Amino acid sequence: MGQRNAFFANQTLKMRFQLWFGIVIIAFAFSIIVPYYFIEKKDRIDEAENQLKQVISLQSLYIERWNQEKIDVIKRFALSDNAKFHRIGDLKREIQNYERVNSEFAMISYVEKDGYIRSDTNPTNQMYVGDRDYFKYAEAKKNFISGIIFSKESGKPIITFSVPVLGDQNEFRGAVVGIIRLEMLNSLMKQLSFGETGEVFVLDSDGHVVTASTDSSKSANNVQSQMTSEIIQRAKAGSTANYAYTGFHGDRVYGQYKWSADKTWIVVGEVSQKEVFQRLNQLSITIIIISLVALILSVLAAITIASRIEKPIRYLLRATKIIQNGNYDYQINPDKIKTAPIELRELCSTFNLMSERLKTNITLLEHSALVDQLTEIHNRRYMMLEGNDQLLAHIAAGHTCSTMMLDIDHFKKINDTYGHLIGDRVLHHVAALLKKYARGDTLVARYGGEEFILLALRRNAQDSVALAEDIRECLQNEPYVSGQLTVQLTASIGVAEYSPTLEYGTMILEDMVSRADHALYRAKSGGRNRVELDR
Repeated sequence: MGQRNAFFANQTLKMRFQLWFGIVIIAFAFSIIVPYYFIEKKDRIDEAENQLKQVISLQSLYIERWNQEKIDVIKRFALSDNAKFHRIGDLKREIQNYERVNSEFAMISYVEKDGYIRSDTNPTNQMYVGDRDYFKYAEAKKNFISGIIFSKESGKPIITFSVPVLGDQNEFRGAVVGIIRLEMLNSLMKQLSFGETGEVFVLDSDGHVVTASTDSSKSANNVQSQMTSEIIQRAKAGSTANYAYTGFHGDRVYGQYKWSADKTWIVVGEVSQKEVFQRLNQLSITIIIISLVALILSVLAAITIASRIEKPIRYLLRATKIIQNGNYDYQINPDKIKTAPIELRELCSTFNLMSERLKTNITLLEHSALVDQLTEIHNRRYMMLEGNDQLLAHIAAGHTCSTMMLDIDHFKKINDTYGHLIGDRVLHHVAALLKKYARGDTLVARYGGEEFILLALRRNAQDSVALAEDIRECLQNEPYVSGQLTVQLTASIGVAEYSPTLEYGTMILEDMVSRADHALYRAKSGGRNRVELDR
């Protein structure tokens, strides 16, 4: 203690200023960097998790749709008159004509009801398949889609599709069987990569890699490759854990999984931990460098002007403490330091500029947290925070309030037909039209996907239904137009009025949204392009 007191007693004003000013700058920098890093780290993990869930859901849908398209082709032959009336020669010619223009199937065959595939040219040339699973399913009058199996003839991985052929009396008369080599699924998967390191795997139920979205992966050329990473154990246990693990290629990754409907396939998505945190780390390093530069410049300035800055430095120290307390737009009054050296006046001016920019940046961050970047209107978070506060205030004042949930009809079809870029522009177009109705006491926000929410703070149910009808007609009469492209739009809208008795959730707005959502469901179930009021 005595040595420490002696040390401070021997410090000059210049040295003390350098020491304490340095401590203040470092503490200020860390008070921003450390909380920012951990908050942003969690946000990046959540964002990666949501992206992975969206990607694997989309890609699972691709695979399921691909399966359905193939079984529909086989079903078309099995239900044809040639199959039904056992005109086998005509049926085989029909299949041959299809195979000439479609190369997806490696083979489409007709199996007799005795389990044999016979040649047209040589009836003695026959192959017995009555012991195969696809034939057994056909005998039971069921359609069949196999998992990944190995051909008994070629030894290569294949997927088999079969549909029973039934007579007039629903009797079993044979089966139409189609075989697709795994290369077709591989070519589909190559279209489904995302990000720089994002990768999608299709595994069988034992964890063997069937195919993957990148050429660098062990794919269907080596179906026996087995993924032994933790994501397989999570999938088998049904775990929802989201922490990083060692992935298929030995790197630290974040991953998500999704089982197929029949539990025979698993779709796994992985993205490297390095990619998830790349921007965060770069920004953190930049902030640290800027903070260090600011510290060095401050110490150098202290060396040259220490004898003349005692009074101005008190203003600076006071200002930094005020900013630390959250008043980020605090400004030093130039009149109070007008007799200080020009360098100090410039330092104070720079401080004011940094304070102004800091406040601007924080304002932008707060704004971006409450505004949907795609549609440039408020987001769900804004509605549940600010909208809820305004709702409670109006209810307390005795006003009747209502909520409208709007969903663009057949929006997925717009994405599938015109692409997601046009889909995004359609969302922006709809948001721009809704802004016309977001005046006065009506708030509008994007609730998620193609859903929007409007909060009418001074409208009862009947007035809100009328407003909803105006909105519906507006969307119908003002399609999205870009050049020669015109996308006709309709929307379904559910309306719910405030009720003092809560049916859903613990918040009034949550209850109103849930009831409006139920009304929206009835509007869509009732044919879409209509308005339904919660009953």
